Amino acid sequence: MDKKRISGVELEQLASETLRSVLSEIPEVLRYSCQDQVRTISGIIDKVVELDTTSGPKTLFCECKSRAWPNEIPSVAHQLKRATTINCFPVLIAPHISEQAAKTCAEFGLSWIDLVGNCTLAFDGLYIKIRGNPNPYAKSRGTASLYSPRSAFIVHALLHYPGRSWTHGELAAASGVSQAQVSSVKKLIENNGWIQAKYGEIRLTHPKELLADWKENYKPKRKVHQYFTLDSTKELERKISENFPDFALTEVSASEHYAPYIRNNRKTSFYCSNWKPEYAQVLGLRYGEGGANVTVYQTDELQFPEVVNGVRCASPIQTYLDLSLLSGRGQDAAEHLYETAILPRLQ
Repeated sequence: MDKKRISGVELEQLASETLRSVLSEIPEVLRYSCQDQVRTISGIIDKVVELDTTSGPKTLFCECKSRAWPNEIPSVAHQLKRATTINCFPVLIAPHISEQAAKTCAEFGLSWIDLVGNCTLAFDGLYIKIRGNPNPYAKSRGTASLYSPRSAFIVHALLHYPGRSWTHGELAAASGVSQAQVSSVKKLIENNGWIQAKYGEIRLTHPKELLADWKENYKPKRKVHQYFTLDSTKELERKISENFPDFALTEVSASEHYAPYIRNNRKTSFYCSNWKPEYAQVLGLRYGEGGANVTVYQTDELQFPEVVNGVRCASPIQTYLDLSLLSGRGQDAAEHLYETAILPRLQ
């Protein structure tokens, strides 16, 4: 299935095929028929499905959307419910329904189906819930652009101060970007239902969902230098602190200060904005390949570092994202950091 955004004609066709596939597997549904573009007193309904079920006839009023933005679901629910009558049930059909969109559908009494057959359908005592079908449209929700370098500054600021309300100017200043960039990012985050925007202010309302989406789309752009040292991690941290004021530990090196988890960590990872090869000599580092135990990330885009136990570390959010790219114990450390140091800030 193509991962690109599908056309309206393709959406209508795939929606009909998915409806047929899902409904044919429900024992309580004896017969069904589908009409497209049906005019009602409340407007045109994309698909009207007539069902004969073991508990009597039922009608589904279906709205097809190319993208199911959570903030648009209340208006879809209102439109469909205004058109429905007794034994008539509203259904949203979209290529992909995010977890947040599914929660919003439940809040507004809206059944839903995605284009691979995942669904939640509730029809007067009949309840069907299907999950687990891999969805190729999940990656094309349009949120990846939120995490390009400049836009990610705004996301990071929102997550670093999750309880704060911002004006556009304040958020632009804290993020180091233009107000036009803030407006663009705000619109996309608002479409996903993760912020509340009113009276000229922005407040993050779903920080856990925003961070989870960033983690899913995290692809940092930075230069990577790897070395080997016989120094202990504490000794190397001391040398780094004395020689490079713009450094910040990350990955396990930072997480062990925020939320200790891995014993006898022998690897050191840190950011440095203007790294030069001769700096390795200052720290007594040698180029390492298979046995490298020191990683230097060169970037000048580090935000919100914190001093923990007297050591400068990347923010908990940044550290968590970096840990999420590791395997094995790095993944475990990421979850421990999230539960211990990040979640209490987000709640």
